[in-house]
Amino acid sequence: MLKKIDIQHLKPGMYVANITQTGVSLHAHEREGRIKDEKTIESLRKRGIRSVYIDDEQGLDSDQAKPIAEVDRKMEQAIKAIVPESPQVAKVSFEQEFEKADKLHHQALDLVENAMALAKAGKTVEVGPFEDTANNFIDSITRNQNALACLTRIRDKDSYLMEHSVNVAVLMGILGRHLKLQPQYLHECVTGALLHDIGKILIPDSVLHKPGKLTEDEFTIMKRHASLSRQILQESQEFPEVCVNIAGQHHERMDGNGYPDGLSGEQISPEGRMASVVDVYDAITANRVYHKGLTPSSGFKRLLKWAGPHLDTQYVHGFIKAMGIYPIGSLVELNNGLLAIVQEETDTSMKPVVRTLYDTNRRDYCKQRRIDLSQAQEYSIKQVVDPNSYGIDLTSFLKRPIY
Repeated sequence: MLKKIDIQHLKPGMYVANITQTGVSLHAHEREGRIKDEKTIESLRKRGIRSVYIDDEQGLDSDQAKPIAEVDRKMEQAIKAIVPESPQVAKVSFEQEFEKADKLHHQALDLVENAMALAKAGKTVEVGPFEDTANNFIDSITRNQNALACLTRIRDKDSYLMEHSVNVAVLMGILGRHLKLQPQYLHECVTGALLHDIGKILIPDSVLHKPGKLTEDEFTIMKRHASLSRQILQESQEFPEVCVNIAGQHHERMDGNGYPDGLSGEQISPEGRMASVVDVYDAITANRVYHKGLTPSSGFKRLLKWAGPHLDTQYVHGFIKAMGIYPIGSLVELNNGLLAIVQEETDTSMKPVVRTLYDTNRRDYCKQRRIDLSQAQEYSIKQVVDPNSYGIDLTSFLKRPIY
């Protein structure tokens, strides 16, 4: 059984599982395994890791360790306490906005891809097209953020770099709007988010696309992308300081254990701290070669775990409030055993609009049906479900909303 244990109670002989997903790094260059001695524990402590998961079937157990199910329940309670009961009301319907958002999303993917090609060729990236895209994203989010939020859940394993850049910009817009950032500042934050990872195009393909864990040396090379991203935007001389900060600081951490400059606390700009939250969330909820993507709900729990030591708590809470208890694209089980995709928020955070797609009683797909849980009192959400548990690929369902 997997259990969570604080680092001060970790002992030699315990088997640590999944170090990567409990630490700062999202790259699987670290190994899980049995704790050999106190020196290993001290190494984890120095890296800012406050707790880890242990497997009591492969190593020693402890009375101080809490079953993962118990930890999850407490996290769910914490999330529900953070999210307001009544989310922001959309100005237009999901149906009205989805096609516009889909077009914007595809245009942004092409724009980022072209910019990366320019950067790889050593040519200057112009700010103008990205400012236009940022404006369009903010307008769409203002009309109905659910449309673009839904599109961030559609993944193509061969287009991760572009998708991640676009998704981070969308999520930055959603967070910034919730925080009521000044319009010009919000515009610059979304513009910078679109290009926050442009330096990765200069990382050798053998490292960037390695189908497995990175070695320490390879991870050192990978970490250069933040400095390279900052350099590319600075050389353009057109990008505002906010954009440059996002490019260079989105991997900095509150405790100083980030990179490239080891900044801590308020040494990191507000935009850098916001970018780190949305960057981490999109990365951990995406399927990658080196890890299986978390559900949006599990992604929130991971953000809460990292809030304080690694991520700015204010912005973690703000992001969760902005996205809602059941983020768009989540798979939930209803009280009648049907699985449904969360498609849109309503004026009640616990009762979104969902679309049915699978019957757990028959273990088979069912007729798709749109249900507004705020109106259909006979239905309620029982729990959030991992689509992998039922072998469900949500991509095709997300591309075809039912209105």
